Amino acid sequence: MLRRFVLPTCLVLTGLCAVNAHAQAQLWGGRPGLGLAYEYEKMSDGVSHGQSVTLTPGLNFKDAPVHRIELLINGERDKSVSSNVSSFSNLYKLAVRVGKYVPLQGDWGLYFRGLAGYNKSSSEKFFYGYSDGALRFQRNGIGLNTGLRVQRTLDGTSGHDINKIWLGPRFDIADQHELELRWERGWAARSNVRESDSYILEYNYKF
Repeated sequence: MLRRFVLPTCLVLTGLCAVNAHAQAQLWGGRPGLGLAYEYEKMSDGVSHGQSVTLTPGLNFKDAPVHRIELLINGERDKSVSSNVSSFSNLYKLAVRVGKYVPLQGDWGLYFRGLAGYNKSSSEKFFYGYSDGALRFQRNGIGLNTGLRVQRTLDGTSGHDINKIWLGPRFDIADQHELELRWERGWAARSNVRESDSYILEYNYKF
């Protein structure tokens, strides 16, 4: 599933970047952007894992109540292992996310995001949302982010209330390219039991 999703996405991203390499476009007062993220999630049992790809078209604003609005289109392939028996499942997510950057003194700043989305798999489907906040240090195009996320279901579906922390570097290349690497750790909100560690590579292009 991931291979069928990644190749068309990469072709679309490459083509759009080539067409708009020398132009700064505007759409509805914002600067269009397109992102691509790959995530590898290792569960706490050490053998179960998931891989996902997320496509994030969006708009970036300089002087607005929010600085970024994104549509997240996600496909995921999970492998679960129980009693030495492996099973596989696919799930899909569609969500809208907004972000706000608040500059602090010097090279420091805060970044806040909120998301509302829909999750569907072969076994269940539910609505969910999250809010997160990050502390960001950025100098000469090189930065470091660390943050906290609180995720909850919006329709009462159990088993998906998660808290996460993350840490990772960020690179701004010229005015159009953003590259971010993140390590994330998630744990169940009710029991505080660790659920997973994730490793994420995310690229964003601004037209």
